[in-house]
Amino acid sequence: MNRFEFQITMLQQGAEELEKKIANFTVNLLQIKTAAIAIWTATMGWSFSIKSAPIILVGYVVIISFWFLEAFYWRVQYSCIRKASVLTEYLNNQKALDESFENESMPEGLVYPLQPLKSEPQVSLSKALRAPSLAIFYGLLLAATSTILVITNSVKSL
Repeated sequence: MNRFEFQITMLQQGAEELEKKIANFTVNLLQIKTAAIAIWTATMGWSFSIKSAPIILVGYVVIISFWFLEAFYWRVQYSCIRKASVLTEYLNNQKALDESFENESMPEGLVYPLQPLKSEPQVSLSKALRAPSLAIFYGLLLAATSTILVITNSVKSL
């Protein structure tokens, strides 16, 4: 096997590995959301069962903790999605493919390493926290917690 054939094999394996990583991160992100809902619901139920409004504040800690946890996972998944996008763009570029086959060489860092190269910018944590899939979900949980806290305090003062 020559160098170019090896690169093609690595390209195929790398593309498959990227797909697996993205799918695994999707499952992990769903599990994080599920755990966040379960723990948040348990916290709200606990506060109602002991009739203690301050316990509702623990709900904020739960939401913010899971929001940050999911943001860290999201950043890694996003970098894999960007890597897959670069790979797809390359494979759809007829000129780049022809050039690779003529020179029997693939562009450096096309698939491996799977993580971004040092020259590629990382997604900031603040961008990850503001990603719609995270911000909307956790924002709604924060709003629900605030509403529950207001209602609980209103009922308590009556």
